[in-house]
Amino acid sequence: MAIALPVNDGRQVSVTSTSRQPRSLLHALVVHRAFIVRAGVSALLANDVSFGVADASSIHDALRMSATLHPQLVLFDFTQTEGPEACRLLVGIWPRPTLVALVTRPETIHPQDCLAAGADAVIAIDAVTQDAFLHVVQQAMAGAGPLVAGFRASAATPIDAMEAVGPLSVLTPREREVLYLIGEGLSNMEIADTLFLSVKTVEAHRANLSRKLNIRPRAGLIRLAMRGGLA
Repeated sequence: MAIALPVNDGRQVSVTSTSRQPRSLLHALVVHRAFIVRAGVSALLANDVSFGVADASSIHDALRMSATLHPQLVLFDFTQTEGPEACRLLVGIWPRPTLVALVTRPETIHPQDCLAAGADAVIAIDAVTQDAFLHVVQQAMAGAGPLVAGFRASAATPIDAMEAVGPLSVLTPREREVLYLIGEGLSNMEIADTLFLSVKTVEAHRANLSRKLNIRPRAGLIRLAMRGGLA
């Protein structure tokens, strides 16, 4: 049995089951800017015939695809600066999928910050074997979280402490989400659709951002989001 799932650039990923008995297909979504990471993680999951895998290069694409794909599992890039906002946006997907944070620089991230933002499991992908990676994913899908793999307990710096400083510290969580999506290049309508808000509410959040940060042009907000690591 072959099953094709859409991915963000229109390609199809086919997952073929060799079993004679039909199996329940689990939809997984891999979200990462780096193609090589998306391809590698997708290949690992696709080797398990119970997974149909799609991928997205941005959180906006992931949220858009989730409206039709309804993934049971989302694996996503969790960076020191934009990880919390990305995770909080993914938590809002309905039905709520199992969220696995993928970390490429474990020395800069404390796994508890990933879990506090809503992740069910955290994996330092450079420090785990293939079998360990798949085991954590399977355990997270079974509801055994929170799970952490590949981290050294003494080598992390908590993100929450870092968020308390700098110009972005005056923003509410929702305002940080709007700024994150502005940095992704989304219009007011696209932000409203992504966050399930009205356009007028988004405009109000943008006005608050401009007032609090003393930045008027949209380009200025985009530059700040990029400098602050939100995009």
